[in-house]
Amino acid sequence: MDSIIQNLETGLKDQLKSLGEQIKIAEESLIRTKEGYLKVQGALEIMEILKKEINDHEIKALSKGEA
Repeated sequence: MDSIIQNLETGLKDQLKSLGEQIKIAEESLIRTKEGYLKVQGALEIMEILKKEINDHEIKALSKGEA
C-alpha cells in the first residue's frame, strides 16, 4: 500500500514540475508576443501622426499657393 501511495505522490510531483515548466515557457512566449504587438501598435500610431502632419503641411502649402 505504501508503494502505491509513494508512486502516486512521485507521479503527481513530476506532473506538477512539468506543468510549472510549461507555464513558465508559455508566459515567456506571451511576453514576447505582447512586446511584438506593442511595437507594431506603436509603429501604426507613429504612421497616423506622420500622415496627419503631411496632410497639415499639404493644406498649408495649398493655402499659401492660393493666396
